[in-house]
Amino acid sequence: MTRPTGPTIRPWLVALALAPAWLGGGCNCKDQTLAPIVFDDDGQTGPIDPSRVLAPPWQAPSVMQLDNGALVHWLVEPGDPAFHLRVLMPTSVHADKLGAAGTSAALHALELRLSARLRRIEDAQYDLHSRAGRVEFAVHGRDRDALALISAVADTLADAGDPKLLALAQGKVLAKHREADASALAAAGLISVLLDHRLSHEYASKPDLVELNRARLERSWTLLSDPRHCVVVVHSSRTAEELGEGVELLGSRWKAGVLGLGSGKPTATQRLHVDSPKKPAETWIFGETPAPLHVLSGTPDRRNRAVIMFGRLLPTESVEARTLARISQRLLQEELDVRLIVAGPISVLAVRVYVPAGEPWAEVDAAIERMQAMATTAQPLPRVRQAADLWLGARMVDASVSGEDWTALWSESIDLAQEDREIFAALAREAQTMLELDPEQVKAFQAKWLDPRGGEPGWVWVASGLTADVQAKLALRVELLEL
Repeated sequence: MTRPTGPTIRPWLVALALAPAWLGGGCNCKDQTLAPIVFDDDGQTGPIDPSRVLAPPWQAPSVMQLDNGALVHWLVEPGDPAFHLRVLMPTSVHADKLGAAGTSAALHALELRLSARLRRIEDAQYDLHSRAGRVEFAVHGRDRDALALISAVADTLADAGDPKLLALAQGKVLAKHREADASALAAAGLISVLLDHRLSHEYASKPDLVELNRARLERSWTLLSDPRHCVVVVHSSRTAEELGEGVELLGSRWKAGVLGLGSGKPTATQRLHVDSPKKPAETWIFGETPAPLHVLSGTPDRRNRAVIMFGRLLPTESVEARTLARISQRLLQEELDVRLIVAGPISVLAVRVYVPAGEPWAEVDAAIERMQAMATTAQPLPRVRQAADLWLGARMVDASVSGEDWTALWSESIDLAQEDREIFAALAREAQTMLELDPEQVKAFQAKWLDPRGGEPGWVWVASGLTADVQAKLALRVELLEL
């Protein structure tokens, strides 16, 4: 079993989701577009093959709530020699109190303590990353070492909030800190505007890290690790009853801190889904009510390019809405650098364009024209079908190379379900619906939600890395607001 031996997130940036490189951290200087494919649509399509629908052969999980308030979803695969345990910790529950700087330090403290313990267990590995509104860490090893792995996690959650360890972690994160480039900063700014978060909730600047004192460090750890808001997912060949000693350890050693007020929500979907802002922006990119362009200082990317990122929230309460959003994004990505983050009842769509110094509006205008053209044209059915096949195939490959870790797939399935009872079938339902989409459905969805000059309002945009000269040119056409 081969796995990364360290965390897969940047220590200085905790955004809404870090899955796409530029929508949440890191410099990815290569344009993320896919070559367009042209089809001759003869109207002939074959039947849907259920065997292509991605869903693990899992049994119904056992669900329990530990004495400390944590929810546990236990997935059993008889005979599997591997063991996986994943802890899902929301960052959206206390978004008004939890900043990216404190979260980065807290996660690094967890990494230091957990990695030291896992070194004592043969073949034990861990990874750390983020999804919409939460961070997740997982341990992987042999099923015969399950009790030792659970104990390592329980002990880490019990003592990683030690003040000295948090201070050490703060220093290490600060020493590794690098200022974000224009893409990463614009992504953090876009998320903060869309979700009405403070920028410091999405991006940890060097001053934010320096200003962390002992009280703020401890509060960050307490809020992040409160078991009454967390969900644990286990994948083992043995049942929770057979590993009852480990379950008891997890419930007794990991305790809620004094700042963790409230009992949390009773289900995984309620705990982990990101709530929609109370009132979305009534704006377009240009159009009837043009959105002001939010400007961040930032630095240009490695090619000395400034960035404008525009996007919107999409309502994705239903399976159909989520699959339409995914297929639309996949089709748009053939021509534009576009990302989609699904977060339960809401999703985020974002488009990145670069800002030429001589003609700062050229790329924005071209991107909007392409989106409008696609929203007024029904794509050939083979193109829609292939987009579905490619998207589902990529998910299958990702699941395969990650060692068929069902906890990762279960976490993804939580984002696709409205209620906990739907998690079990959410992956299969989404795949089946995606394979059955009609081009006219896709066209109608894009016309309503993906036209930045028309359709539904709710568009915002953010720029970073602009020179004073470019800002002056942009200000001739749109209102600029400092973010």
